[in-house]
Amino acid sequence: MTTYAVVGRPVTRQEGPDKVSGTFLYSADVALPGMIWGKVLRSPFPHARIVNIDATRALGLAGVRAVITGKDTAGMRVGRMVRDVPLLAEDTVRFVGEKVAAVAAVDPDTAEEALTRIDVEYEPLPAIFDPLEAMEPGATLVHEGSPIFASASGPIQPHGNILNHATWSAGDLAQGFRESDRIFEHTFTTTWVHQGYMEPYACVVALDAAGRMQVWANNKVPYTLRKQLADALGFSEDQIVVNPCGIGGDFGGKSPAMNVPLAYFLSLRSGRPVKMIMSYTEELMAGNPRHPAVVTIKTGVKSDGTFWARHSTVVYNGGAYSGFRGRPGLAGSRDAAGGQYHIPHVQVDSYMVYTNNVPCGSYRAPGQPQVVFAVESHTDMIAHEMGIDPYALRLRNVLQDGQVCATGGRYKHVRGEATLRAAVEAANWGAPKSGPYVGRGIALGQRP
Repeated sequence: MTTYAVVGRPVTRQEGPDKVSGTFLYSADVALPGMIWGKVLRSPFPHARIVNIDATRALGLAGVRAVITGKDTAGMRVGRMVRDVPLLAEDTVRFVGEKVAAVAAVDPDTAEEALTRIDVEYEPLPAIFDPLEAMEPGATLVHEGSPIFASASGPIQPHGNILNHATWSAGDLAQGFRESDRIFEHTFTTTWVHQGYMEPYACVVALDAAGRMQVWANNKVPYTLRKQLADALGFSEDQIVVNPCGIGGDFGGKSPAMNVPLAYFLSLRSGRPVKMIMSYTEELMAGNPRHPAVVTIKTGVKSDGTFWARHSTVVYNGGAYSGFRGRPGLAGSRDAAGGQYHIPHVQVDSYMVYTNNVPCGSYRAPGQPQVVFAVESHTDMIAHEMGIDPYALRLRNVLQDGQVCATGGRYKHVRGEATLRAAVEAANWGAPKSGPYVGRGIALGQRP
């Protein structure tokens, strides 16, 4: 009998013993000599002009070591890809929960008390919350003045409230609908969903003897965090050291910089290390939840249940800023073309829209759960209307050998290079039609 040293033996997770023993270091556990606490004052308005901020009473409170406002961080923008998030609101707040001021004090209670002593005068402005309304001509602008935002791939300018419009297409949509025996059209909506991690955002920032910025943060992409900070603060990356810590749950949500830049300014102003931990009220008010979406799917079907044409319009409610997201739009929206179904004639139009809601971010396959819910619900409704078993309808239309996913995504059930090449060419994917970061054609061996 063969005896194995590895196969069939239990494997202990590398971090397991430290986690179960309580010795695993999370960012909230970091304690440095002389460390003080930072807290953030947030806007109670979804859209308002900041007329005046007076921090005199807060600075006069015993134990307060620093107070900063948008004047101290003016012009600085942070973001994972699109840098459109001010470190602190400058002239305007754009969602309930936007950061307006930050304080550092000797303990959390003193910092909380100091927030109540910061006097802010607001002038409320019209707000827009529905992404479809935000797309209409003449709609209230979330970002007025036709701004241009820096990004990892060059400048980006929104068109009104539309930051991104991506189009993917294949075949001849008009012909496909003409050749269909029945046409079905349904609209689906999804709402915000917070990632629900147990550990809220937390960070500690200190300046070392060499003047470098030392960071401890529960961020899943430390190198990306370092780049975000360098871009926002005008530093070189070698001036920033990100010390990885344990992460108490992520689910896609722990990649923005969050309070780290503010902790830096508070540390710089006070000369002390600063710790900042978001409360769960702050998480639910100003975290980076999954994008709500409005998905409209129109499908042409043959009398035998064969899907023949589909036009999908996906509108994502991006909230007030784009910087929490990994890209301007969500590529997962192309699954609205049919995902695992073969449809000869398709078009997907995907929009990312600014509104006066909480800025959204990543949560497990960004953009996909919303459209998969819509596509499969739409499929069930078609089956019901046509009197076809839902499972049988799916089997009739599922991708077969030699076919390519309608969205040009991962190749499925494709056999042989020659067959693959023919299928890709037959799909006739054209160049992107409009907007920055739009859909692209696919080439042999490419996995968009």
